[in-house]
Parts: sequence; C-alpha cells; structure tokens
Amino acid sequence: MDESPLVSVVIPAHNAEKTLAPLLDSLLAQTWSHLQILITDDGSRDQTLAVARRYEQKDSRITVLSEAASGVSAARNRALPLCRGKYLRFADADDTLPPEAIALQVARAEKDGADLVISAYTEYFGDLGNYKCLVSREDTVSAEENLHLLNRHSNSYFYGVLWNKLYLLDKAGDLRFDEKLHWGEDFAYNMAYLKRCESVSYMKTPVYDYRRSPQSATFHQVLDSVLHPLKNIRIKRRLYGSLKDLYVSRGAYPAFRRTLWIYLFRFGLDL
Repeated sequence: MDESPLVSVVIPAHNAEKTLAPLLDSLLAQTWSHLQILITDDGSRDQTLAVARRYEQKDSRITVLSEAASGVSAARNRALPLCRGKYLRFADADDTLPPEAIALQVARAEKDGADLVISAYTEYFGDLGNYKCLVSREDTVSAEENLHLLNRHSNSYFYGVLWNKLYLLDKAGDLRFDEKLHWGEDFAYNMAYLKRCESVSYMKTPVYDYRRSPQSATFHQVLDSVLHPLKNIRIKRRLYGSLKDLYVSRGAYPAFRRTLWIYLFRFGLDL
C-alpha cells in the first residue's frame, strides 16, 4: 500500500475539450503518482465531459463531477468536500504541469513542514515560454515575514493565483470560494488560507505551465475587469477587504496600513 501523502488535484473545466486531455496527460505522467484527481465539468457545451469520462474510465485516480454552468468557483466548491489528500492542488483545464512538479512541492512541504508552498512557473504565449519567479527564494519563512513579501507584490499572479501553490488540506478545512466574485476569487481564497498559515515555503523551480490565451479563464477575468470598470472597483474593494483582514488577523495592520491600501490602485496583470 502506498504510504506517501495523497495529493488531491481540483480541476474546473468549461468548454475545454481541446485542452483538458493535455492537462490530464501531464498529471498522469507525474513522478508523484499518489494522486486524487477531481474534475468538475461546469456545464460545458462541447465534448469536455466526454473527454473527462474517457480518462475516468482508464484511471481510477480520476473522479468526474458534472453540474449546470455555475462558474469556476462553484465548480471548485463542488469538488472540495470530496478531497481526501494530505495536500491540495489546483489546476486549470487549459494548462499543464512539468513531470516532477507535484513531487518537488510535496518534498519541500514535507521537509520544512510548511503550511503553503509557493513556486515559480512558466508562462507560455503559444510555444514561447517565459520563466516567472517573483521573489527568487528557496527558503521557508514565518507567517509574519511572509506579510512583508506579500505587501510588496500583493497584486501579482505569484500570490493571487492558485496553480503555483500546494496547500495543506487540514489547513484549508472548510474554506470555499466566493461564488459571487466574477474575478479575483483565487486571491480571496489565498488571503483566507494565509490567515491559517504559520509558515510558507518558496521554490525557484517552475511547477506549472500557464498558457496565456484569449480563451483562458484568467484572460476573460482580466477582460471583464476592463470592460466593466464600476464592477471592477467594487470587486477590488472586496478583495482589498480580504487582504486587510489577513493583516488584521495577524495583528500587523497598524504596521502596514500606510502601504497596504496601494493594492487598490494596482492592476494585477503580472509580476
């Protein structure tokens, strides 16, 4: 019986018939094989569900869920109660992972006892890859020290997204995604999770292949924020609230209040 820690991977999928198979192939090719892969088809109108079912039939580690189109947050929330791993990982249906990605993150978490692992990633425009590592660190820091790092780049993908991170499922507990947010739900989730963390590990090795394209979920979220500025302002204020709550919960808000608000005027496109 495999006694290595189980990693639960949550994948929301909407109209991803052309990209879901490459993602699943990259997961099944991971050197870390002790995986639970949960795919939620979010009311796709193409063959996404059929692709997911085909992979479910050939690998017992995969479980497919299906629901009416309700958005990425609802899709993730549908899968989270079924997760049973020690660790939790998220992936988007239009991206892939390098073969050793999960093994490297688990090794770091196990070695340092970290509550969260944040890693570099590779951003792709077509076949052109660009290495992304915001802080270029290979160490583990306390929750308090991490507040300093976060404050400097709180608007960046590095801290805002889910897919370059490894979470402890026990720490995540009953945390769920805010289904009322049209974008930024990843950031809000991360801020809530960090309230429960005592240590964060950083890795310079890229663990995710993020493929930027007009069809990606992230692109649509950014486009929505540009096309609907008033809604964007309301959402940004809510996200700032989640950031502020983190610092308040750590008793650190007085020390950061003069700089924390700058988050409201940054637009989180990149590093």
